Formats: sequence, structure tokens, C-alpha cells
Amino acid sequence: MFLREGLAYGHLSNQEKDVYKIALRAFSSHAISFDCTQANRNVDLMKVIQAVIGDNPSVIYFNKSQLQIEESIFGKKIILTGIQLKPQLDKMKLSLDVSSNLIVSSLKANSHDDYSLLVKLSEYLQKNVRYDKDELQASMRGTSISPSSHNAYGALINGRAVCDGIASAFSLLAQKLGFECMVVIGKSMYTVAATVNHAWNVVRIHDKYYHIDVTWDARNYEELGELSYSYFALADGDIEYDHEWDKSSTPACIDSFFNYYHVNNLFAGNSDQLQAIIKMFGKTKNNAIRIKISRNINLPNNQGEYLVQMVLREVARFGMRIQASYSWNENTRCFFAKIIT
Repeated sequence: MFLREGLAYGHLSNQEKDVYKIALRAFSSHAISFDCTQANRNVDLMKVIQAVIGDNPSVIYFNKSQLQIEESIFGKKIILTGIQLKPQLDKMKLSLDVSSNLIVSSLKANSHDDYSLLVKLSEYLQKNVRYDKDELQASMRGTSISPSSHNAYGALINGRAVCDGIASAFSLLAQKLGFECMVVIGKSMYTVAATVNHAWNVVRIHDKYYHIDVTWDARNYEELGELSYSYFALADGDIEYDHEWDKSSTPACIDSFFNYYHVNNLFAGNSDQLQAIIKMFGKTKNNAIRIKISRNINLPNNQGEYLVQMVLREVARFGMRIQASYSWNENTRCFFAKIIT
């Protein structure tokens, strides 16, 4: 197995890099454990191991959700569990390689630049991977009933994964497409109800870095049946409203150039631009509208309802009764509405 130092490696301390290299050698040889006795006591071993796996999403031979640190008078060791036997692992690796190569070929055939490649990749995962709620519940109890749901194999072959599996699949495909990409481990708040452990991606596009969280966009797709771009190519300042992570462990994401809404002229920086986007929608034959709204625009407390009423007033026709389904994400300031006649 060819593994290498990736994007996350460059954001580790020298002491963390030493552990990274130990883990990289261990994973390359399909080790069932490896010694970390010489690691500096201040190094967060789990953080470094997650960095190695995030840089190398083809690593699927153990259950990465059940890593163990064994300490004794003899030293410190990382124990890997759920090891796949070689015959089964070879089949899994071949299946994943063939499937991912086919996906990459299809994406390339239907895209004309780097931006459209990544959009198509996000759309593919939204359409073809379902969130594994059973594994999520098991993980919250400290167990695992479907280890592959935490890696690219579960996402791309089984079509079921949790956030780190979806992020690993995105990273694997993005790397095969020629992008530098890593998995970010942190926390996120999908609803106002709870903040949970979470994983997403940072990808490099034309020497600039962006956050992409396919899991939350895929969840929108699952709930609404509409593709979502709320978490596509975000800057640190956009995603930090509902994501938390160690910013020193990732490249600075400070640009919005490749954000879906900016590219497609769907970002409203002021009230006039908001009105103009809605007015333009009213002149088209489209039945769905997407807008990202600047935080500089003050909206009433019922933001979503207020926006959908603006849209309905614009598309209303004499004698017609129309309705709209809609969603509003206060954290990303993204609005979606679909007209129902």
C-alpha cells in the first residue's frame, strides 16, 4: 500500500510529525499495533493518528473508531482492532479502487474545470451515500456495529457512512482527481439541539483552501430531496458559526472565490442585491431558488418565512395560488425555496 505525508502533516509540530511517520509505516505494513514509547508525552496520539488516516483515506484495514492506547511499564502502544484478514482486505481494496476510479472517470467526463469537478463530487456523494444512523447511535454508546461506515469503503461500496466515512470518501476521490485534501476532526452543531463530534474536509483549489462539509449537505438532500451547497467551499469565518476545530491543525481558509453562491452570483451582500436576485428568479422558469445572505443584512426574527414571502410575492401571478417549501440555515445564512403550484 502506497501511503504518503499529506496536507495535515504540514500542520503538525516536529514532535507530532515523528509520531505521524511511525503510524504511516505501521499502516503501510498493515500492522496490528505499533510502539509510541518514544513519543513526547505532550503529543496527542489520537490527533496525530487521525491526521495520518485523513491524509490517507485508502487505509481501511482496521476499525478506526475503536483505537486503543495501551500503557504499561514497558511503554506505550497503539492497538488497532477489527483487523481485516488479508484475503478479505485484498477484495475490499480492489473493490474500492475499481469503484473510485470509475467514479473519478465519470466526474472528469462531466466536468470542465476544478470548480465543477468538486461540485459534481459533492453532488455524487449526496445522491449515493446515506447517513448511517444506526452506527451513529452505536458510536455514541462507545461501540461500533459497522466499522466500515467510518471509512471510504462504507461510503463508496456500501452506500452508508457516518461523517468521517463520508469525509474519507470525499478525500479519497478528491485526491484521485488531483486535489490536496484532508479530513478535519472537530465538532459541529447541525441543529440548535446539540454539538457533536464531527468530520469534514479542507481542500486546496488553485493555491487557496476551503472547507467542504458533504455530510451536512447530504443530510439536507436526504431531508428535502434537493441538492444542497450550504457547506461547499466555505472560509473559516463562514463555517465557524456551527463548526469547532483546532485551527492550528488546518490551513487558513480565508477566501470565498470558489464558494457555490459566489460563483453563481447568488450571494446577496446588501438588501438591493437580495431584491435583485429574487427579481431575477421571478423572470426565469426555474421553480427553485438558492441565496446566501450576508450577515450585514438584518432580517426579522422569522427569517425563513420572511424570505419565502418575498419570493412568493415576486412570482405571484393573477388568479394563481402558489405555495413554496423552503429551508433556512441561520448558521450559513443559506436560503432555499421551491415553488409548488
